[in-house]
Amino acid sequence: MHRLRWDDLQFLHAVAEHGSLSAASRALGVNHATVLRRIALLEAANEVQLFDRSSDGYRLRPEGRALLASLKLMEHASARIQRSLVLTSKGIEGTFRLSTTDAIACLLLPRYLTALRATHPNTHIEIDVSNDPIDMSLSGAELLIRPGSELPAELSGLHAGTVGFGIFGTAGYLEKNAGREASEYKWLGVSPTFAQSTAGEWQAANNQTRFDFSADSFLALASLAAEGLGLAMLPVFVGNKTPQLVRVSEFSRGPVADIWVATHKEFRQQTHIEALLEFFAKAIRTDAELN
Repeated sequence: MHRLRWDDLQFLHAVAEHGSLSAASRALGVNHATVLRRIALLEAANEVQLFDRSSDGYRLRPEGRALLASLKLMEHASARIQRSLVLTSKGIEGTFRLSTTDAIACLLLPRYLTALRATHPNTHIEIDVSNDPIDMSLSGAELLIRPGSELPAELSGLHAGTVGFGIFGTAGYLEKNAGREASEYKWLGVSPTFAQSTAGEWQAANNQTRFDFSADSFLALASLAAEGLGLAMLPVFVGNKTPQLVRVSEFSRGPVADIWVATHKEFRQQTHIEALLEFFAKAIRTDAELN
């Protein structure tokens, strides 16, 4: 079989999409005869008939549809290569606003930004910190890093993996309360605004609804637990990075939350935004501290 060339397939795609040689020639910016000749050469070289010709135009045969499907895979691969070239070059420049939670901003993002700066010194990131539910229209951010079960309809992005949760307390508090049932411990809870979070859903499932202390911030909950005020369900990267806390092994493994790197749909086709999405998604996926 003749070795396929990318530009040969462009003619196949144009005729299939527009349905006639004349429309395809206008889209490609070449004359009608050129399109006819390139399609004929493609068919002859590969000993296959790609189109049924009729007075109504050109209709793809099964062989043509199979080749077109492969072409679309090639287009997607080409787009990924282009994004990778941007990502590995010095080409990401400009100022971008990134919205994330306080725990991610304080404990994860500095390492990711250090790696970003090493290869893209002309990239500047403004960090918007908020633990409120996702709403990019209020933050004015181009990028977002958040845990959550799914993205809102107006956002588009990459699933970057999961964040593990565990139960943490001080060694002194655990020693003082050794032998107690789980219900007898003092528990530190997430506030009602966090009810739909992974920790909030875990609390509800375990009938934990009354707390002496609660917060809408895992950094705040970690600080309360570090004072020996009780046990808290925390992302493991928060609990492990709080020196006074230890993970409570007596309890079953905690839940996990999906984490997303996203942007508004209208920004998705911007090359630098797409490259930054992939950079942060890769950083998160390869971060061993998250689970």
